[in-house]
Amino acid sequence: MTAFSHPTATVRSWRTFSGSPIAAAETAAIIVFALFVTAAMLMHARAAMESAQANVAAAEIRVLDPVVSAYGLDHSGYSGMTSTVLKQDYGVGMDTTATQTLEITGASASSYCIQVRDGAWYAAMQGPSGAIETSRSEICH
Repeated sequence: MTAFSHPTATVRSWRTFSGSPIAAAETAAIIVFALFVTAAMLMHARAAMESAQANVAAAEIRVLDPVVSAYGLDHSGYSGMTSTVLKQDYGVGMDTTATQTLEITGASASSYCIQVRDGAWYAAMQGPSGAIETSRSEICH
């Protein structure tokens, strides 16, 4: 009994020759496809990172809200409220980066503006009853 070779096992000479135009076209197509996939993945990763930074900054403002409210109750208003006072007297449990970027402006007897930056994103709340805003530029001036 003799074994017959299967047709798919035969060598395709047009693919094995490295100088073949078809082989070069296949290689170029694979490289272009890989570049498109890589570019799409990088764009998605960048968008996810930016979204995460905005969400982290907003979360830090949500952590600060009860602390700022407690300060307002203890001092009958928000005058004199600074990030140093909040850290010392109320033990603000924030991320170190957020603590360093915390800004409190316009603190008066009845209002304030607190702002935190994470990466390129800012989050702020003009209080005491304002909504949390996120932006790529400073919100509290």
